[in-house]
Amino acid sequence: MKKLLVFSYILGLMSFSLQAQENWVKNNAELGDRDKYFAACWSMGAISVSDSKQTLISGEYSLRSNQVTNESKTATWLKSPWMIMEAGEISFNTRLDGSSGGERSIVIQYIEFDSENESTGEGDVTEIDEFEFPNPINKQTEVHEVTVSIPNALAGKTVKIYFSLVGSGGSARIGLDDLAIPGTYASDPSENCFPKSQIADKDEDGIADEEDAYPEDPYKAFDNFLPATGFGTLMFEDLWPARGDYDFNDLVVDYKLNRVTDAKGDVVEIQIQLSPRAAGAGFTNGFGIEFAGLSPKKVMQVTGTKASSESIHKIDEKGLELDNEFATIIPFDKVSLVLTHPGGGALGINTDPKFELQKPDLQTIVVTLKEEGKSTEAGATKLGELGLDNFNPFLIVNQKRGVEVHLPGMKPTKHADQSIFGTKEDGSTAGPDSFYRNKENGLPWGMNVPVSIPYMVNKAPITKGYARFFEWVVSGGESYPDWYLDKSGFRNSRLMLNANLQEDTIVRGGGPMRVPR
Repeated sequence: MKKLLVFSYILGLMSFSLQAQENWVKNNAELGDRDKYFAACWSMGAISVSDSKQTLISGEYSLRSNQVTNESKTATWLKSPWMIMEAGEISFNTRLDGSSGGERSIVIQYIEFDSENESTGEGDVTEIDEFEFPNPINKQTEVHEVTVSIPNALAGKTVKIYFSLVGSGGSARIGLDDLAIPGTYASDPSENCFPKSQIADKDEDGIADEEDAYPEDPYKAFDNFLPATGFGTLMFEDLWPARGDYDFNDLVVDYKLNRVTDAKGDVVEIQIQLSPRAAGAGFTNGFGIEFAGLSPKKVMQVTGTKASSESIHKIDEKGLELDNEFATIIPFDKVSLVLTHPGGGALGINTDPKFELQKPDLQTIVVTLKEEGKSTEAGATKLGELGLDNFNPFLIVNQKRGVEVHLPGMKPTKHADQSIFGTKEDGSTAGPDSFYRNKENGLPWGMNVPVSIPYMVNKAPITKGYARFFEWVVSGGESYPDWYLDKSGFRNSRLMLNANLQEDTIVRGGGPMRVPR
């Protein structure tokens, strides 16, 4: 927090004293405090911010040098912050407080950035021009308006402008004011004043290209995946509220969510990749996803969903299901839209090894929340508002919209028929705070596994295929949280199939078979 406060202070400083604006970096000395200029990445040696009338040029303060009696360019000097130069002219006003003879001049130079100089980043120094005060130096009070043309080759480069105040013989002080340099401020006060411009940022969204997942798109910056790598697996049992055969293959869908955020941390879109792998049901089931907490008013558009001509769902012009409290999409209202039935009397798709197994396809759905940097009037959505707890997938049983099967602990949508709650094996309670649970043992009807796993053949209970599953459930997740992994004694592969996008083989009866193309 301290660092943020300091940086906010510096930004305010720039707007007042440096008057940094598009195409210009300026210094008029009006802060009256040299340390404040240091905080904004200006630097100076043997120069103060002064209200001395002998060197005052405009306003209440000007820059005032010590006695300039040295021809060395490093004795008395002023350096700008790092900036990206533009074509034009450097301008400033200057005058002398001269009390004796000699010569005085101001040498205008630039300093190149050197990434190998970890201390200051400063590299080679090149002279641009020199302004010489007219003689005699004695009692000179005239204000000189100086302009210096920027070399064409300097435009677009990241440099510091370096003013050396030099002299010989006698004694005199130099006043400097109303400095204006064409270009944009490029120093980062929070990073030892090193130039931000040295970090490649093609789309100029403030995120370095090497960190930006979308380096050429100013409206997108980061990918945020659920699960973090690969695909997860959603598995449903469709005989809820009865326990049924508990083979958990009535719908098996691999999924990956990508919540794309911009440089501000706002979610631009939710990219949903689904790979329906199996449907071992005799019912005609559908599939929905609610994003709990996300207002439908924040959604601009949904693309990629599939619906039959006789769909039971009412979808609005944006692609959301109507009359829900939270944004709800129906990726497909019938499994037949995403998985081809093998025919021949097979019960279900990809769950009976006696029938030809189909390689799953990938369905991509995009939920748009911002376009060209703008959200809806309902406001932006932060990444923390779309975590795993907000992901609420559910099965819609046999074209009956009110019969929803959710993951344990998740809430129903507004369309759910809560009169079913508490019947048969279900332990849910109807009401505004209702959520899905089992009466005994906690056995669920829906599961979300963070990796892609094999599923059961028809009529084989999941407890027979995954030996540690039951212990995991009844312990409330304390025992065998890795029950789904392929460890010794954890699986009975003879009862499993594994049609998925990642493999060219399907496990059947303990051995592999080639997936039909």
